[in-house]
Amino acid sequence: MKNLHFVQSVENLQGGGLGQAALGMHHAMQPLGGSTLITTCGAHQIEQHDRCIQCKRTGPDSLYFSSELTKVARENVHDADWVHGHGFYVGTNAVIGGQAIKQGKALCYHPHGFFDPWILNRSRWKKRLVSILFENRNFRHVKLWRALTRKEVGQIRALGFSQPIEILPNGIRMEEIDQPTTSEDDAAFSKRLRPKRALFLGRIHPKKGLDILIPVWGQIAKQFPDWELAIVGPDEGGYLATVEEMIRQSGAADQIHVFGSVRGSRKVAAFRSSNLFVLSSYSEGFPVAIVEAAAHRLPCVITTECNFPELAEANGGWESLPTRESFSESLRAALSCDDMELRQRGEMGRHLVEQKYTWPNIARSMHDACAALL
Repeated sequence: MKNLHFVQSVENLQGGGLGQAALGMHHAMQPLGGSTLITTCGAHQIEQHDRCIQCKRTGPDSLYFSSELTKVARENVHDADWVHGHGFYVGTNAVIGGQAIKQGKALCYHPHGFFDPWILNRSRWKKRLVSILFENRNFRHVKLWRALTRKEVGQIRALGFSQPIEILPNGIRMEEIDQPTTSEDDAAFSKRLRPKRALFLGRIHPKKGLDILIPVWGQIAKQFPDWELAIVGPDEGGYLATVEEMIRQSGAADQIHVFGSVRGSRKVAAFRSSNLFVLSSYSEGFPVAIVEAAAHRLPCVITTECNFPELAEANGGWESLPTRESFSESLRAALSCDDMELRQRGEMGRHLVEQKYTWPNIARSMHDACAALL
């Protein structure tokens, strides 16, 4: 069974976790009959991936459209048994979704949190227009939905869609987690403000809740003088300037270190330099960064909107509401732990990931769900 996946981008900023999740599923489905991934890129292609076709964007980046897409989509949709769309409302969906309909190919849509109310309420009029132009047509053609969580199942059903739904989380490749780093990678994170490090790794974007994390850190940092906060990730839409101002006003700037964007072995080095992972998001689908952190044996402090309650249930971390008061309570509990408890919680997280959140297992379930519907 041949699969064709498409996503707006696998670049660090333009694609974010969405692009990495699509790439992970694509790689894992290659041994199961074959998989091709179509995406867009800027003026220069990023690192090459097996069977990944990168079409150079034309027009505004935010449209994720390429003049190359139509020909590429027509040829590759023809060869596919299933077409998988990751995310919505962009040019890749208009072109490749349209080809799936035109050629009568089975379409599986992976929302990745796009139906979360927080996301739907952003740029609402643009999404309504795009839905009228092409996305509603694609939605009607969907043969299978893949939800990341039971919560997302409810969001899909609330919009009136009755097609079958398969619940499968995002995952990781353990060989990427356990890959070696270079001395240059390690040196990039060797400078410390304090002996212990709490790591935020993700896009610098309003939905990530940095307006929760930074003020809370400012309130409690002096009680935990051995800890620093490292903020690692790409700036989206200039939000970094707002974050830097929050840091200046926090009263704890001497315990907060801002790094840039990372990927590959440099990202592995960021995780290995840390003792705790924190993500204070207002909205997520199922963030791969948390799974990566747990795989690196880091206990995690996350919000309920990260949709990973299983981690706290397995004693791999703490879960809070996306409010300063609730997040402060969980963060205090984590920073109060001794080294042994942090290590034990980290091991519990690693065990959970190994059992349930690796791409080969997830891809096999995706393959079986699709095969049953052909």
